[in-house]
Parts: sequence; structure tokens; C-alpha cells
Amino acid sequence: MNYKTELQWSAIFFSVTILWKVFEKMMGWHGENITEHSKFSILYDGLFIAVYLFAFWDKRRSVGFNGFPLAKGIKFGMIITCIITLLSPIVQAITHQLISPDFFPNIIDLAVQNNLMNINEAQNKFNLSNYIMENMIGTFALGTICSLVLAFVFRRKEHHVI
Repeated sequence: MNYKTELQWSAIFFSVTILWKVFEKMMGWHGENITEHSKFSILYDGLFIAVYLFAFWDKRRSVGFNGFPLAKGIKFGMIITCIITLLSPIVQAITHQLISPDFFPNIIDLAVQNNLMNINEAQNKFNLSNYIMENMIGTFALGTICSLVLAFVFRRKEHHVI
């Protein structure tokens, strides 16, 4: 089977996510404006959904007359979801080791200074391994939901040519 479209959209998703992380850093959401991070991180979910939307639109357009039944849509979305879930630790490593190595110390300081957590709790919550796990779970969950909904929205009956 040819998974060119799935790999292409997974690469696009990866690139968009890295660019978003750079944007967050430029906006100061990893440093001086870290209190704004959680408020604006919801925008990323919209971007996540938009990439899936364009991926489904592209896939359905590419299959043309052959149709895009629900099962094919779910399979397409879940392949992308699995690929980006497997890539998410790389995204987190690039984000927190290259783009914004000061994010964890900044968020830990914020949590402790605002009496939201003690230092041990904050260090246990805000670290690379925990963020990798949370991101993998979140990516898989949102990707699965998007896949199911968009497979239903973009479904098209198969037409059999005799």
C-alpha cells in the first residue's frame, strides 16, 4: 500500500508544530509572558484540527471517483495519528532542549511563586519525560477524535466501475 499522503501530512503536521513552538517562544509564552501560555495554548488545538481538516480534504480529493468511505477515512486519520504520536517525543525534545530550554525552570518558578505547588510537585510535573507522556496521550486522543469526526464528514460512497 502507498502511504505517501499520510507521510506527507504527518511531516506537515510535525513542521507546523515546530513552527508553533517557535511562535510561542517569540511571543514570550515560555519566558516573560509565561502566565499567558495556558490561555493561548488552546489556539494550538485549532491549528491541530485545521491540519487534519486539510489532510482529509487532500486525501478525499486525491481518491476522486473511487470514493472515500468511512472505513478508509478512519484508517487514513489513524495512520496520521499514530505517526504524529510517535514523533511527538521528538517535538518535545526539540522544543525543550533547543527552542526553549528555559521553559521548565520558568514554569516551575511560576507555579512555586504563585503557591500552586511546592518545588517538588512542580519539578515532578514540569519536566521533559512528563511532557512527552502527556503530549503522546493528548496527541493520540485528539488525533483519534479528529479522525473519527472527519472520516464521517468527508465520507463518500465508493463507485464501482464495471
